[in-house]
Amino acid sequence: MKKILVPTDFSEHANNALRYAVNIGNYFDAEVHVLHVYDSISTTGAYDEAREFIKENAERDLSDNIRSFKTSIHGRTILEARAIDGNVIDVICSIAKHEKMDMIVMGTQGASGLKEIFLGSNTYQVMKKTEVPLLAIPNKFKYRAIKNILLTVDDGIVADSDVLNPLIELSKAYRSKIKIMHLETEKVVVGFDPGIDIKLGDIPHSFHRVFGSNDINGVINLYVEEEHSDMLCMIRRKRGFWERFFHKSVTTKEIFDSPVPLLILHSE
Repeated sequence: MKKILVPTDFSEHANNALRYAVNIGNYFDAEVHVLHVYDSISTTGAYDEAREFIKENAERDLSDNIRSFKTSIHGRTILEARAIDGNVIDVICSIAKHEKMDMIVMGTQGASGLKEIFLGSNTYQVMKKTEVPLLAIPNKFKYRAIKNILLTVDDGIVADSDVLNPLIELSKAYRSKIKIMHLETEKVVVGFDPGIDIKLGDIPHSFHRVFGSNDINGVINLYVEEEHSDMLCMIRRKRGFWERFFHKSVTTKEIFDSPVPLLILHSE
């Protein structure tokens, strides 16, 4: 894991995500790319002078923002920053794809006075559009070593074994244990995809079934707490169970929250 992209709007939850990303970067001697996207067109129209002023402000704010993070860099880890004019979702996804980022790390806003759409709108929109692994960091979650990872799986087959690579890299770097959980929502017992066992190889891992509940979010979070998980991981398929679940969370404006960082891997 050599290239990590961290979008920022200078908010508290974005800074929290950046702190987390820097800590991961130090484990891999990675390049941590901090990205601030501003939209001068929608703000000022076509006025060149105003757009230049916004650009200068964005670059100055970004420079001020990351200054304190440079002292947290260790080893050969590199911290780079840039401000780009454009649509925030399009720019994030384009850079992640064309610059071959290994992971996108974004913050979530956490619970607010209003019911919040899953992960916050920007994080959810990036998740839908990108194929790059996305790590969502809950607001105010303090970084800790990733010793226990909970991987939730559905009934699908992991056809592309490379999908699990980011999870495997993290597990090897942190010497993590992985627990694979299948939430059985019906009375049909479904076997685990044997490819997961093969791919994880000698990484310490175990398989667990949890039976029946309408409160999927609650069941997962309870399991996270009971197993002292440091990270939750899901495999998102375009027509899979988790995609349908995420979509329902958005359309019904229900909150999906995770008490720990959520790693979303993408599979066809």
